[in-house]
Amino acid sequence: MPASSNPQIALLYSMLLPGLGQIYNRETTKGMIIFASAMGLGILGFWFSGFNRFAMLLALLLLWVTAATDAFQMAKNAGKAAEFYYRKPFIVAMLLLVGPLALPLLWKSTNFSPTARWLWTVLVVSVALLFIATPYLLKGIVV
Repeated sequence: MPASSNPQIALLYSMLLPGLGQIYNRETTKGMIIFASAMGLGILGFWFSGFNRFAMLLALLLLWVTAATDAFQMAKNAGKAAEFYYRKPFIVAMLLLVGPLALPLLWKSTNFSPTARWLWTVLVVSVALLFIATPYLLKGIVV
């Protein structure tokens, strides 16, 4: 990434369109993945109805905010790995917000013991599976 990346411009671009701040920071692959994920969540948000729509649009909002924060931090740190990604409060917040998508951060962090990593992994995967299974379980209960 060039030293001339302006953190405020990266933030603005990423707020306008998810992934655009990463592309500005010359992280093209990351930017395209973020953009494609945002498009997928947006399409699913309009495709589904009820709570599923709310969940998809909430996930889109969280992705958008996280992408903007990432673009700002990466421009500010001039391409160096952002240390805040591996702090306990950030990882726990991401586990609670995006579930299994945050597991790579958990396992790369040195701030968690192996036992804590396994406990968080089992908890997050169990909740995600329960979230997926809930409509099928309710279909059997509600006639």
